[in-house]
Amino acid sequence: MTNWRVVRRPIEPVMLLLAWKILVCEAVLAFERLRVCWRELLIVLLPPLVRQTRCARRMEFLAVRLGQMRRRIAAFESSLLNGAFREPVDADCAIRGMLKGLKEDIRHIRCEMAAVPALAARGYGGRRLRAAMDKLHTVAEETYAAADRLLWEIGEHDLKYIA
Repeated sequence: MTNWRVVRRPIEPVMLLLAWKILVCEAVLAFERLRVCWRELLIVLLPPLVRQTRCARRMEFLAVRLGQMRRRIAAFESSLLNGAFREPVDADCAIRGMLKGLKEDIRHIRCEMAAVPALAARGYGGRRLRAAMDKLHTVAEETYAAADRLLWEIGEHDLKYIA
């Protein structure tokens, strides 16, 4: 009778580390997919009043932010018109690029608001949502016009100093 001994080879630490990294990465990806799906599912499952109120709050916050941008644009425009700058303001066109980006974002916001169905304005949450949309529409329109005016003013101002 022969005595066979089972020789166990030790597991390579490098292989173990690689397997552990793969396992952790897969777990992180799975949790990330679950988090995204859970949030979307939670929003769909919320009652209409909560969804409308949440959307109205976000629109009110956006209206406040756009109002702040409009005030900054107006302050910059008034200093430009009062002659505070004796050189080109936007020689590298960075400010004009930002203003064009702002106008594009405002255009996108207004298109999304136009896509909201009229049925969403029912009940208490709907009235608040409609009021927030009206306020955001007004502020977005004013900010768009102010950005457009400032674009023109910068162009006219810089034309004096560049040409």
